[in-house]
Amino acid sequence: KTLDISIVLDTVCPWCFVGKRRLEKAVSMAKEKWPELAVNIDYLPYQLDSKMGKGLDKLEVYRMKFGDRLDTVLKGISDTGKADGIEFDFSGKMSNTLDSHRLIDYATRQKNNGGEEDVQDKVVESLMRRYFELEEDIGSIQVLLSAAEDAGLDRQAVEKYLESDEGVAELKKKAESVKGIGSRGVPFYIINSRFGVAGAETPEVFLEAFEKVFEKSLS
Repeated sequence: KTLDISIVLDTVCPWCFVGKRRLEKAVSMAKEKWPELAVNIDYLPYQLDSKMGKGLDKLEVYRMKFGDRLDTVLKGISDTGKADGIEFDFSGKMSNTLDSHRLIDYATRQKNNGGEEDVQDKVVESLMRRYFELEEDIGSIQVLLSAAEDAGLDRQAVEKYLESDEGVAELKKKAESVKGIGSRGVPFYIINSRFGVAGAETPEVFLEAFEKVFEKSLS
């Protein structure tokens, strides 16, 4: 049995971090159920605000978006995060996520060229942990380079890549095409190119989706 899972996300989306944790748990549960299971995970870019600038006050951005509901919304995210092992911190800076997606894309290229299978996941994990838990600005080149190092990537090679415009047009085209495959928000999960799960669902919902995918493949 094989699961090919494409995850559509934005790196500043808190529910994408929650979804990451829940999917990890679902995959662990699935491997207990099907010991022979192979799981391949890929990431697709989505920008909640492609016109966002750099170094914006995170709380101010949230305040403009949620208004009087801000405290309630942040408490809901925080409480949900704690249940999934995430300590959300809503201070710090927020920036356009294009370069963080470029870093994920760079990791994808490395994987496809014989690099480590989990290098993408390590990059995404570091980006989200730094942004959501450590108050770091993932629009900062230095933060991005630190995330690259966390994933075992070559810092100098990544810096050269990020300072160029290599891959930018292709990445933007990919982000646009993602919107045409049913994803109207994030997170969104495409399982074996035939089944979609929208939102940070529970591990049990993911497991049910896996079962449906396998049932369809047998019919």
